[in-house]
Amino acid sequence: LGYQRLTTFEVAGGGFSLFGDAPADRMLTAYGLQEFTDMARVYDVDPDFIRRAADWLLNQQASDGSWENDRGLVHESTWSSLGNDRLPVTAYITWSLLDSGFANESGTQRGLEYIRESQSQAEDAYVLALVTNALVAGDLAQGTKLSPATAAALDRLAGMAQMEGSGASWQSGVATFMGSQGKTNSIETTALAALAFLRSGSRPELANAALTSLIREKDSFGTW
Repeated sequence: LGYQRLTTFEVAGGGFSLFGDAPADRMLTAYGLQEFTDMARVYDVDPDFIRRAADWLLNQQASDGSWENDRGLVHESTWSSLGNDRLPVTAYITWSLLDSGFANESGTQRGLEYIRESQSQAEDAYVLALVTNALVAGDLAQGTKLSPATAAALDRLAGMAQMEGSGASWQSGVATFMGSQGKTNSIETTALAALAFLRSGSRPELANAALTSLIREKDSFGTW
């Protein structure tokens, strides 16, 4: 039932939006691409449905390999403070394409190259966490060891950790694309950082500290 309802949020012409109305949102479409790809591991998801989302994203790509920030969503105003608001969008979309089986697409590779060349512009922890996850996904898709660019991003992300006892957290000065700010943003960013360290197999002690911090933030109902 959930799958059938989610299909109704596909916009005519491709992509997804919050309510299924045009225009489609780039980062939300990338989120949907990851969601349906994961779902396909345990349920029969139409592969053409996934392909359409990927094709729409690839058709939205700029000639330099980047994707433009969505307009009209909650995060837009806070991202104006970023030196490059295309970087987090490009990182998340590229990560989604990589994890969804589209690593060999030329657009995916151009996105990876853009991220590698621009990663020094990721000065906010949330942006850097997205960048790092994209780079890790690129290495995993190619079956290679961590590239110098990925290792450098992991080092920078580790340097942004705020230690408190046995826990580690990351703070961001912008809204996440889900609209989270403040404490909720920190939880999202910490989860992204933990994922990057876990998937890369590096700094297990820091990944553990991040998970410890996340567990501490659970409420009495076991949710965040």
